[in-house]
Amino acid sequence: MLLKSRRLVGYNLLFLAFGAFALLIIVVTSVLYSRRTQDYAAEALRAARLDALLLKYQSALVDAETALRGYQLTQREDYLEPYANAIAEIEQDAAAIQTNIASFAQAPIPAAETAELVRLGDRKLAIVRAGLEAAKAGRLDPDVLKRTSDEGKDAMDAVRAKVSAFQQIAENVRVRQADNMREAASTLTTLIALGVGMILTLTTAATLFLLRHMRELNEAREALVEVNANLEERVQARTEGVMRANDELQRYAYIVSHDLRAPLVNIMGFVSELETATGLLTRHMGADRSDAALAQVYEAADVDIPEALGFIRSSMMRMDNLINEILKLSRAGRKVLEPSALRTDELIQGCIDSIRQRFDDADASVTINGKLPHIVSDRAALEQIFSNLLDNAAKYLVDNRPGRIEVRGVTRGGYAIFEIEDNGRGVAAGDQERIFELFRRAGVQDRPGDGIGLAHTRALARRLGGDVTVTSDGVSGTTFTVIIARDLGALMRSEKT
Repeated sequence: MLLKSRRLVGYNLLFLAFGAFALLIIVVTSVLYSRRTQDYAAEALRAARLDALLLKYQSALVDAETALRGYQLTQREDYLEPYANAIAEIEQDAAAIQTNIASFAQAPIPAAETAELVRLGDRKLAIVRAGLEAAKAGRLDPDVLKRTSDEGKDAMDAVRAKVSAFQQIAENVRVRQADNMREAASTLTTLIALGVGMILTLTTAATLFLLRHMRELNEAREALVEVNANLEERVQARTEGVMRANDELQRYAYIVSHDLRAPLVNIMGFVSELETATGLLTRHMGADRSDAALAQVYEAADVDIPEALGFIRSSMMRMDNLINEILKLSRAGRKVLEPSALRTDELIQGCIDSIRQRFDDADASVTINGKLPHIVSDRAALEQIFSNLLDNAAKYLVDNRPGRIEVRGVTRGGYAIFEIEDNGRGVAAGDQERIFELFRRAGVQDRPGDGIGLAHTRALARRLGGDVTVTSDGVSGTTFTVIIARDLGALMRSEKT
């Protein structure tokens, strides 16, 4: 019987060795394709960032021209503040665009084309500066203004054409890299399916072999019962963890397209099958821990294989997160704006009601101070702006004092100005501009976030003809100021002429 038991152990060790080899192939393949997918994702992310920078650069040029028009009409110095801000942003954005394009693995845009865009932007700025100098000197002759306007339009049209060409290149890069990721995921799924099939076949063979010789293991039955009981608890705990992981994966799967997410779901399912198969094999082989060979089997089943499976799962989650970020960025700035007459007090109250539970959980009061202006703008964009800022205010309230959030608004010239003030933790002076950058967060990272919300909020506000700024003493609260055009429809029509 001892000889047969040893033979039994030897056969099962052989089966396990084949299974471990198949698992090794899966792990190595997963690592290679995961890294390749990360490279694809990084390239797509760089393209998305270039698209956002181009949009920001064009918007800054429009802001400078808008400020000039306001000053020409009113001769008020406060209209020059957006001009000064736009000048600084244009220089920064031009440098950022050149740096971003240079970082592409395979540069899709020649350096000469990039330099041409900067030259066109500089020409537009020169025309704006000339118009401003003429206005300050009192040279407001209609013929001069018309000539300046015509030259400015021609220059802006040239910038828009160049930006549009660059954006199309960036879009092509994103699409190509998405296709590459889909192909890599499909290949990885096929390879894993083959490996899982091999492991399942070996597991089935080992199980049948064990069942056939079960009567020869009567002397070790009591020990097996005890071991199986312990293993059952571990398998149950692991099964529950796998179920939770699968539930979370499905929630993510509904966010993005089925074609891109289906391979990830399949991979996680295969991991669950591997864990179940490993537990089944271990239960039937756990008779004698004193045997050195059997002890190695237990170590492989209890440590090595779960560790490898955990590595596969973490790699898949990283790939999933990268896809999420790319999708968020790709949607930014692509929606067509639809201006309509809006009562901002009703719109903001709706935003407050939609996240009321968050305010209640934080024991915070939210008030609208005074009558808010009526405007013509894009409803969806405004709802996203105010929802993001209100949610951000609630997120960073201080636990040891009652939360207070106040919303107020006024009109000034052709703009509507809204302020969202809270008494939260505040934002340090050095971080007040940094928080609007993509994937940048400030302060203690004890709240969930991805560093996209405020960057997207500012981009939306600039598309609505304005901007978002922040002021804070860094300790006792923060005020976000949202500036948008009172009549977005009129602004869009003026930009087309």
